[in-house]
Amino acid sequence: MIDEVCEGEARAAGKACAQRLVESGAALRRTSALAAPSPPVDGFALYFTEAGGKPQYPARAAIVRCVEAAAERTFAEGGQVEAREFAALLSSTASKCLRHLFFAEREAARIPDMSDSSGLQAIGKVGIVGAGTMGGGIAMNFANANIPTVLLDTTEAALQRGLDLICKNYAASAAKGKLTAEQVEQRMGLLTGALEYTALADCDLIIEAVFEDLELEKEVCTQIGRVAKPAAIIATNTSTLDVNLLARAAGCPERVLGMHFFSPANVMRLLEVVRADATAPEVLATVIKLAKAIGKTPVVSGVCFGFIGNRMLEVYLREAEFLLMEGADPKQIDAAAESLGMAMGPCRMLDMAGVDVGAKVVIERAKAGELPADPAYRAVVRKLFELGRYGQKTGAGYYRYEGRTPIPDPDFSAAARALGELHGIACRTDITGEEIVERLFYPLINEGLRILDEGIAYRPGDIDVVWTAGYGFPDHRGGPMFMAEQIGLAKIADRLRHYADMRGDAFGYWTPSSLLTQLVETRAPLSKWARTA
Repeated sequence: MIDEVCEGEARAAGKACAQRLVESGAALRRTSALAAPSPPVDGFALYFTEAGGKPQYPARAAIVRCVEAAAERTFAEGGQVEAREFAALLSSTASKCLRHLFFAEREAARIPDMSDSSGLQAIGKVGIVGAGTMGGGIAMNFANANIPTVLLDTTEAALQRGLDLICKNYAASAAKGKLTAEQVEQRMGLLTGALEYTALADCDLIIEAVFEDLELEKEVCTQIGRVAKPAAIIATNTSTLDVNLLARAAGCPERVLGMHFFSPANVMRLLEVVRADATAPEVLATVIKLAKAIGKTPVVSGVCFGFIGNRMLEVYLREAEFLLMEGADPKQIDAAAESLGMAMGPCRMLDMAGVDVGAKVVIERAKAGELPADPAYRAVVRKLFELGRYGQKTGAGYYRYEGRTPIPDPDFSAAARALGELHGIACRTDITGEEIVERLFYPLINEGLRILDEGIAYRPGDIDVVWTAGYGFPDHRGGPMFMAEQIGLAKIADRLRHYADMRGDAFGYWTPSSLLTQLVETRAPLSKWARTA
């Protein structure tokens, strides 16, 4: 497999090796004439076959069959086996889904109304306001890319906690052999702590990563705007707030956009880049290029509550709560979501992320008058917050916990059903897994279509990248928009109407989006859809 190990540029080394072979008159060495060594098939097969728990990826079992054929058959027979396996895989659903995502990720970085000539800025130094878990994780991305970074917080104690957590994360990577001690020292050396905003004055990019509170974030953006140099890009890590308001608070709206990292920020590869109304093209282009440099997959979103991912997540969580109030239990709901391939069901996910975090978003939106006039809306998460059941961190949320192991909790189920009774929701015992999947995912798909129709996302594939890269949606299904076409848009519209009849639709939860109705009526494929204006 290896003829030579060398230093220097690979192409030049390869040419030199080939030249030496020619000059020495070396005989041709055909792969087909080589004896195949016996591979360690037992361990290899255990890792790759369906028995390893990955039947949704048929290529794994095909790999084993190809290796076995290479070892046990003639070269020609092995080639025939590979050709048959390749042809079968090429037409498989998993292959179609994964190829779709491969191209969708690359397409997501192309902005339709922005020319390739948009000027790019050099980002030589980054500042981050907020040294908490999110701010520290964001800082690690830039240190990993060899970019000097200033981490700012309001107190020495908070700042030191943040730096200590970063050091602990790097030490954990070093203990696993992923980094050397020298690399840890080098990356920590790129990080500088600060307590005053003036330390950000020479930064090319400044990111606010403080607690999700509109007034606080407006104040932080104002402070950043006062000290930032004229060419600096200012970004907000908000996951739900109005980036246009924050851009105006900074005083230079053309230099402001959203950079929504996902937690843990040093691990998750998705970056929602939020284009505000006044964001300059060169600012957007610079951040998209920077995202790739720090190992992120960028997807551009317009401004709305929750952008692409969290706006759709809200619909998903809303319906999970109604199912709970109707009598489904968390384990049943999570099992149905995970049967589709989700990395984690909605109840386990909220318990892990923090019920208090999710509840505060709902509570703040209620104060701002942004929720439906439905007293039952997200009543479960608000009740859990009231009871102090914040998830894993408090040992109880949708489940109770022994360590990190979720245990079904009859007290929670009784509380959820009591909420249902309070809001006039009938308790049922006939809720099936199929109904749960439809009620969780069909409104989510419908919301994705609204997002496309409103111009928040440029392409259906952008939404698929957001959900597979940031929310645990199974890549072997291609993302929610790609899956919608596999299910059939007409069926989705029909089932939405079915649940509207069954549950009522006073608040428009089940109303098909105008784009869904249009695509069904015209029988146009969603994959070919593109905005015309």
